[in-house]
Amino acid sequence: MNNFVVVGIVLNKKGEVLIIKRKKPEITETGKEFIWAFPGGKIEPNETREERVVKEILVETGYKVKPLRQIHLRIHPDSFVMIAYFLCELEQDEPVQEIEEVDEIEEVRWVKPEELKNYFTTDIDPEVKKILNIV
Repeated sequence: MNNFVVVGIVLNKKGEVLIIKRKKPEITETGKEFIWAFPGGKIEPNETREERVVKEILVETGYKVKPLRQIHLRIHPDSFVMIAYFLCELEQDEPVQEIEEVDEIEEVRWVKPEELKNYFTTDIDPEVKKILNIV
């Protein structure tokens, strides 16, 4: 259960996707630096994937979301961690609280899906690419 992560794919009305910048980059098992990511985190015992993705997005970005559906489940090719990707919708256009994980999160940003390649150093899940219309 420890190596099971949920992440949220959150879109705003402009079609931009929510990403976070870590204060301390992680180095993946394949040696890539992992700085920008979709918000998310490890599942805790006795909680659902949906509960965890809502909590993680809230503490990492301040945005309240509703999970719509799981897009995909895969072992990430760079970190070898099992990741569940959830399509989420914003419950409000503005953050409802301050970022709680200020020691971990340096920045929260909305970007156009086609710009993700300028931020991410690891590959984007193929099913997530389909949802975001990234070629």
